[in-house]
Amino acid sequence: MENEYLEFEHLPFKLAVIEVLMYQYKLLGEPYNGADEYFERYKADYVTVSDEESIRRLGEYIERGNKFFTELKIPRSLAPKIRYLYSGEELNVYGNINPQYLDFDDYFDNGVAFDITDISEREIRQFPNLEGITFNMYHDPPAELLKKLESWGIEINPQD
Repeated sequence: MENEYLEFEHLPFKLAVIEVLMYQYKLLGEPYNGADEYFERYKADYVTVSDEESIRRLGEYIERGNKFFTELKIPRSLAPKIRYLYSGEELNVYGNINPQYLDFDDYFDNGVAFDITDISEREIRQFPNLEGITFNMYHDPPAELLKKLESWGIEINPQD
């Protein structure tokens, strides 16, 4: 019997899928809002505290967000809804894991934890209607990944 949930080996790829299904199409229940919680809790001083204190505070939100999205089960029946994926620093899913990652580019290595650096054929084949992926992160995707995607018929739309 086929698994009723999608299976992922690479969290950054899963996050791009979640962005579409949770934040754009609203198909995965109430969207996870770690950023709202963070900014509500620290609204009085998140701008004025030291970088060290901000980074310390972010730790629990990053841990909780990563745990939530890693454990999130995505019904296989939603896979055909995915036609295009976008991987870019402004995605909701990234800000809800780490509400201030764009504020501390150097500390978080320009969002490297969110870069899609690999996708397995098993992962990609779960999405029968996937036509293209746009990469718009600080780091270029590996040439080997682009080559694999193109060989699987996935259009690449890198941004400048």
